[in-house]
Amino acid sequence: MSNLFGGLTTDGLEETQDRLGGFRIHDSGPYTGTIKAAYAGAAASSKAQSITVILATDDAGEYRETFWITNKNGENFFTKDGKKQPLPGFTHVDDMCLVTTNKPLAAQATEEKVMNIYDPDQKKEVPKGVQMLVELLGKKVTFGILKELKNKQAKNSAGVYEDTADSREENVTDKIFHYPSNLTVVEARKQIQTPTFYGAWVEKNKGQTRDRRSIKDGVGGQAGRSGKPGMPPKANDSAAKTTSLFGA
Repeated sequence: MSNLFGGLTTDGLEETQDRLGGFRIHDSGPYTGTIKAAYAGAAASSKAQSITVILATDDAGEYRETFWITNKNGENFFTKDGKKQPLPGFTHVDDMCLVTTNKPLAAQATEEKVMNIYDPDQKKEVPKGVQMLVELLGKKVTFGILKELKNKQAKNSAGVYEDTADSREENVTDKIFHYPSNLTVVEARKQIQTPTFYGAWVEKNKGQTRDRRSIKDGVGGQAGRSGKPGMPPKANDSAAKTTSLFGA
């Protein structure tokens, strides 16, 4: 086995926090399932790395998402106010590793496996060798998934993609929860035994659609979010890391 992501640690990064706000479109809500695949990928023209996860949910079919864990420079963070903040995709994958194996992404072993991967040149899926995070396979986890409304994009006269007035729906992961406790990594780091964020997240997001369009009904504007009025309490306190978050 090899360790493909040994350099992608959380050392020096700001602690993540629990925030209420990553082909079948799922309604927003929590989805528990078994990890069927989790394999590495990379952008063709940069150093950006990704992890594609296939989750066989218990009652809603298959869910697939590609998480970008580094930027084009191969970094797993961005800088804000002078502090290194982890990329959302990296946080989701790192949390998924922690809640399923009690080890971060940087400690995950990989093996080459053959998967059917979409080839843009052949315009179909073809067998391809990929680096699989084998310790995650068969593990149960709960994804907090959002349904989002976004503008479709098309190339302008300069060949650059831009938003159009047409809309599309897509899913993104917003939070990862431990199964079966429903604890978040942030709560586990605080050694909390009874989850509170899960219930607040479900109350705020289940069945809602987040509107991320910059053009609405043909008119440009600021992207917003639909949902219930009011904000449930946030679990935003940072906490010191612990050696073992979720036990054996």
